[in-house]
Amino acid sequence: MALFNRRKKTDDASESQTPIEADAPDERAEQEQPPSEPVPEIGISVQAFRGVGAAAGPEVKLPDPDEPAPNTPSPIAAPRPTASGASVPTAPEKRTLPLAPALPPAQTESVPGMKDNVLLRTALAEIEEGATNEQLIGVLRQMLQGHLFLRVSGDARTQISEGKPLSVAVVRDGERAYMLAFSSAVAVRDSVQRETEPTATSAVAQPVTAVLQQVVSGGFSGLIIDNASGAHRAVFSIEILTKALEQADPGMTIKSLLSAPREQDTARKVGDALAKTKVWVAVNDGTEGAKVGIAEAHTADGRRFLQVFSHPLEVVALGRGDKPMPFTPEQLAKLLTSHASLAGVLVDSAGPSLIVERDALAAVIVLAVDLGD
Repeated sequence: MALFNRRKKTDDASESQTPIEADAPDERAEQEQPPSEPVPEIGISVQAFRGVGAAAGPEVKLPDPDEPAPNTPSPIAAPRPTASGASVPTAPEKRTLPLAPALPPAQTESVPGMKDNVLLRTALAEIEEGATNEQLIGVLRQMLQGHLFLRVSGDARTQISEGKPLSVAVVRDGERAYMLAFSSAVAVRDSVQRETEPTATSAVAQPVTAVLQQVVSGGFSGLIIDNASGAHRAVFSIEILTKALEQADPGMTIKSLLSAPREQDTARKVGDALAKTKVWVAVNDGTEGAKVGIAEAHTADGRRFLQVFSHPLEVVALGRGDKPMPFTPEQLAKLLTSHASLAGVLVDSAGPSLIVERDALAAVIVLAVDLGD
């Protein structure tokens, strides 16, 4: 945790503090002043993420996680991402939103002792004034891993040790209250430096799921990421955060493994996670007589890998017009055993991504044996 002092205010947004566990917006309204500039809304629909690909293209509807998956289609080949002889697909040709390399970025500490959320910070750096839906989708998908920093009034360590709720920063826009979160401790410091009062402020890192659960359950209108970053900040409504959280793995197991430094057993750990966690696959719409199927990727050496995704946003981020479909571990096991030519799976091809070959998918394949297949 780091402590900062508020300095001269240079921004036109008013910030205040409220307990993280507060759940009564009316009580918060008595403590806070509205910002002098409106908090911008984003244009991502709650029912569907639009704006990916052609403007007149079909909506990409996020499936209901409780809805039974349709019969498993046959795998289909996505455009071959061949560049070299390496078994890692290249990125899509049109990069209209923040994507990421296959390997996770090197970890950095913009404030010593506090690791940045590098993927989120990088995605935010790529957006500009009037960010498109595609760019905001890119930021949101990278936010759904790792941790976020919260700005706390006073010493967060003391509040935690005393069992008190954290007094986190909130921006108000009339009757709407937005919690503040940050991609790095230095982004917290930038926010603090815009203040005039000399009150001490601290930064504390929290798992992203814990932060989102507090936003959803706390009566907030949404979340602002890196509010002092000008055009590089992002604002997400409570509706879109609720939908994204509902469809995420509560432990973010796969995303956490993909965003962490690679280890010798990373592929096996992801394979084990795939045996316990529902994922998503990309399904084409079957238009113009095309056979409906699940997207796969081919490597330069001709091997075939089924594409699976940790969240439906990962499918939408590719901009191919595919629809995300929930896929259980048992369905994945059945598909792998019935298509012996598949060399394994490619996880989250928008990056960070990982190829998991059959020998690391033993925990998945055994599920098909248990089912009698």
